[in-house]
Amino acid sequence: MKFPTEFISLFFRRLSKKNDLGSDFAGKQNRVFGTVLPVRTALTFLGAIFLIFFSFKVFRVDWASALDAFKTLDIVKYFIAFIAYYLSFLFRGLRWKIISFNSSALDRSSDGDSILNHASTFQYSALVLSGWFVNSVAWLRMGDVYRAYCLGVISKLGFSWGIGTLVAERFLDMIIVFLMILASLTMLSSGVKGQALDFLVIFAFIITAILTIFVSSLAIADKRLVSWLPIFLRSHYSKFKIGVLSGFKNIFIVTFLGLAAWLMEITRLYFVTDSLNIDMSIYFIILATMSNAVLSTFPTPGGIGIVEPGLTGIFIISVSSSDAASITLLDRSITYLSVLMFGGITFLLYQAWFQKKSKIISVGEVT
Repeated sequence: MKFPTEFISLFFRRLSKKNDLGSDFAGKQNRVFGTVLPVRTALTFLGAIFLIFFSFKVFRVDWASALDAFKTLDIVKYFIAFIAYYLSFLFRGLRWKIISFNSSALDRSSDGDSILNHASTFQYSALVLSGWFVNSVAWLRMGDVYRAYCLGVISKLGFSWGIGTLVAERFLDMIIVFLMILASLTMLSSGVKGQALDFLVIFAFIITAILTIFVSSLAIADKRLVSWLPIFLRSHYSKFKIGVLSGFKNIFIVTFLGLAAWLMEITRLYFVTDSLNIDMSIYFIILATMSNAVLSTFPTPGGIGIVEPGLTGIFIISVSSSDAASITLLDRSITYLSVLMFGGITFLLYQAWFQKKSKIISVGEVT
C-alpha cells in the first residue's frame, strides 16, 4: 500500500468482485480519491492556520506574553507529559485487543496464526497509533477505517466486523468522556460559565445520545430486520452487529482500561500546564482534557482548525488568553505534531508488517 487511502479501494474492489458491482468503477473512484485527498488536506491545513490565527485575534492573545511562557518551559515536566500521552496508547491497544477477542466468537475455528490469538498488546497499540496518524492527515477520521480494515483482513473476520469493534470502543469512550465532563463541571465552582462550555456539553450529549440510540437499536433489532436487507449486505450486517455487541463482554476490564487511558491523557495536560508554571484546578484540567476529546471528533485532519480555538476558548475561562494560547499550542505539539512524526514512522513500519502478513494469508488461502 503506497498511500493511506489504498485500503479503501481494496475494500471496494472486494465488494465489487463479490457482488458484480463493477471493479473498474471502484478503481477509477480510488484514483480520483487518492488524487483529491492530498489537495483537500493541504487546503484544510491552510484554512486551519487562518482559522487559528483569526480565533487568536478574537481572543486578543498577547504573543509577547505567550512567548515569555515558553521561555520558562520545564523540559522534564514536558517530557513526562509526552510519555504519559504515549502510555495511553498501550492501554487503548490492550482494550481493543480484549474487545476484538471478545467479538471474535464469530469464528473461533479460524487458523491458529490469527492476529487475535498471537498479536501482542504492543502490535494493537501500534495499529491504534497508525490509525491516529492517518486521522491526522486525512479527512473524516479515515484512520479508524484504516485500522478496522487491517484487523479485519488479518483476522479473516472482515471489514464489517472490524468496524463493529471500533463502534463498541467509541461508544464506551464517549460514555466515559460525557460522564467526566459532567463530573468535572459539578466539582467546579457554579460561577464557571461560558458559551464554549455550553457548546461542549451539548455537542458531547448529542454524540453520546446518537451512539446510545444506535447501539440500543442494534441490540433490540430482531432477525426480521436482516430479511429486509439486500442479500449482499446481510452477512456484513451480521458481522458488524457481532463486532459491536460482543465487544461489551468483560465490561469492567474494558471500562477500567478506558479509564486508565484517559487518566494518562489527564496526566499529559496536567504536566503541560505545570511545565509552563501555570496554575489550574485539577477539575478544570479534566474538563479541558475531555473537551479535547470531543473537539477532535470533528472530521478535519486531526481536528486541526477546530481543536485549537475550541480548547483555547475553554482555557480562557480559567486563565488569561495568552496563557490559554500557550497551553493549547504546547499541548498540540504532543497530540498533533508528535503524532505526525512518531505516528508516521509507526505507520510505515506497520504497513511493511501488514503487507507481509497479508501475503502470507493470501498464500495460505490459495493453498
